[in-house]
Amino acid sequence: MGTMACERRQSIGYDISDHCFRCHCKKNEEYVLFSWRYGDGLSFWGECGKVGEHSMERKRISTTELRKQNRNQVFRIIYDADGPLTKQEIAQRLHMSLPTVTQNLKELFDENILTDAGADESTGGRKARLIKLNKNVYFSVGIELSPKHIRFIAINLKAEELAYEKLEYPFSNTPEYRMVYAKKLEEFLDRFGFSRERLLGVGITMPGIINEQEGIVEIAPVLQLHHMKLSLLTEVIPYPVYVQNDASAGGVAEWWNYDGPSAMAYVFLGKGVGGALMIDGKPFEGLNRRSAEFGHMCIHPGGKNCNCGRQGCFESYCSSSVLSDDLGMDIKDFFQHLEEKDPYYMEIWDTYVSHLVTAIHNIHMVLDCEIVIGGILTPYLEDHMPMIRKRLKEKSFFPDEERYIHLGRCQGKANCIGVALHFIADFLEQI
Repeated sequence: MGTMACERRQSIGYDISDHCFRCHCKKNEEYVLFSWRYGDGLSFWGECGKVGEHSMERKRISTTELRKQNRNQVFRIIYDADGPLTKQEIAQRLHMSLPTVTQNLKELFDENILTDAGADESTGGRKARLIKLNKNVYFSVGIELSPKHIRFIAINLKAEELAYEKLEYPFSNTPEYRMVYAKKLEEFLDRFGFSRERLLGVGITMPGIINEQEGIVEIAPVLQLHHMKLSLLTEVIPYPVYVQNDASAGGVAEWWNYDGPSAMAYVFLGKGVGGALMIDGKPFEGLNRRSAEFGHMCIHPGGKNCNCGRQGCFESYCSSSVLSDDLGMDIKDFFQHLEEKDPYYMEIWDTYVSHLVTAIHNIHMVLDCEIVIGGILTPYLEDHMPMIRKRLKEKSFFPDEERYIHLGRCQGKANCIGVALHFIADFLEQI
């Protein structure tokens, strides 16, 4: 028997035999964190949970796995920190031995993942070295394919934008179109001086239901696609590629910057209307990977025709096209007329908001979670949010609710950012 310390600095007894141990936690009604150190100086950081009355069996864990966990913990505490840290601060926060921290820091420095950030303020002795993430050592790219545009974005390990471009080019299901975005990707990388060796991967996002298991785009009404092979999209790009639904990608991007409760519904308003349901940081995709297809829920039975072939869909009433293409103008021009209080455009906007509020209210009544609105309309909605919230409150069965709706922070770039984050998240998990 021996002892180890939980984060509350209480003594916890443990039995150890060939790396298998049983933790007898004195705080038998809660979960606590603990650190464990054994002979060769390795440290293990994990969770003790209640099993039966107060014990939990741990599975056998190899030395290699322990080293990997330690490395990831050292990296993540630096990655998540608000500023540079010293080696001593890292060891203290992780309850990890200095030799273990030092060894892992050396590996991460050798790989150029960490960098020096100067020296800490001296308290009388030798100044401690400050350490921070080299956030630009790797990057990923997101490509968004929409009916009229192709967008490119590059982000670093902190999901910060490094470069962005928007190309006006109509979608077509042709080899020529696919060669265009492949060529423009290479030009994008060259123009901003990105090294291919530092590229983690390229994400492609588009409006449509993506079936990864069968390797197809099942259906994409706004692009007029049905059962298209994903390989047609990916084979023209000589880097790791991942394809994702645009609204799902947007939900991932908004969650990355989200600091609210553990569940969030994301509603994307663009040429198409879609969404994502995020729970504890991961998309809830449903049994057939078709969840949160908000755009094709019916809000007006027997109403307007939709691109999907049905009638009365949310998308047919709240697509950005309703405020732009259908009127023969850009979205910016519409809101300019609205700012000028033109009666014709004010009436169109009033009808639009009425349908939007109905859809948002229905989503909230079913899911009872925070709702984030994203897409190309986001920059124009800020001044109108008080009115939208007022209408939601009037419609709600629970009149005290009104502030569950928020505007996305990534605006029109959310889909690009979200699909690029696939490779950043993989890197953070595997480091």
